[in-house]
Amino acid sequence: MDVDQLQALIREDRQSGHVPFLLVATVGTTAAGVIDPLPELADCAREHGLWLHADAAWGGAVVLVPELRNLLAEIDRADSITFDPHKWLSIPRGVGLFLTRHRNALKSIFGFQATYMPQENASLKMPHPYMHSLQWSRRFSGLKLFHSLATAGWMGMQLSCASDRDGRTTTSAFDEQGWTVVNSSRLAVICFSDSALGMDVEAHQRLADAVVRSGKAWISTVRLGGARPALRACITNFRTKPEHIETLIAVLQQFRSQD
Repeated sequence: MDVDQLQALIREDRQSGHVPFLLVATVGTTAAGVIDPLPELADCAREHGLWLHADAAWGGAVVLVPELRNLLAEIDRADSITFDPHKWLSIPRGVGLFLTRHRNALKSIFGFQATYMPQENASLKMPHPYMHSLQWSRRFSGLKLFHSLATAGWMGMQLSCASDRDGRTTTSAFDEQGWTVVNSSRLAVICFSDSALGMDVEAHQRLADAVVRSGKAWISTVRLGGARPALRACITNFRTKPEHIETLIAVLQQFRSQD
């Protein structure tokens, strides 16, 4: 995010009579792993009295990796954070976390009083969960995460992320085979292309489809900036080893020459 442009837009909105209230920082875009400048955005939110939300659905897992934790510097200044354990922690799909420092905000959103339900009591050490989260008969998705943490612990989760902790260790393998890595991220998502493919969206898709049909690897396509086509390898399985990357590149080389 361009912080100078953000400041200009806030001023423009206020001059037009609008009231900005929420600033959302992206912590690891799904397509390319880009992380917004959190410290600068936190300063901007404080200056203008905005709620700062950090969308760390994809990139939040790096908090478990010591050498990458600096990428999330000052995320603790956010008013709220979202994080999806199912994206990088090998948790079954459908598990998302919403964290906030403002408990009363949760109560105002989710709180509900009914005579047939337990009443919240100030003497209780812990509030009734249904007063601060999605209510009633919805499934307890968080159990999947709690069970995994109870089994593996935080250290187990850290080891799970260790094999794919730094995208830079993977990009060199693509560079060596003449692929051009077109995103800049230390997260384990590699967007790459070939000059022969140019801006041909269909050619990129044909190559991705051929790789998937081979059964040896799975990749997808992406449109960066809404225009530039690229191939995308997202490496978040803790079982991924260097030889698997080599297999992916070998399959790419095979179909690259055929397209």
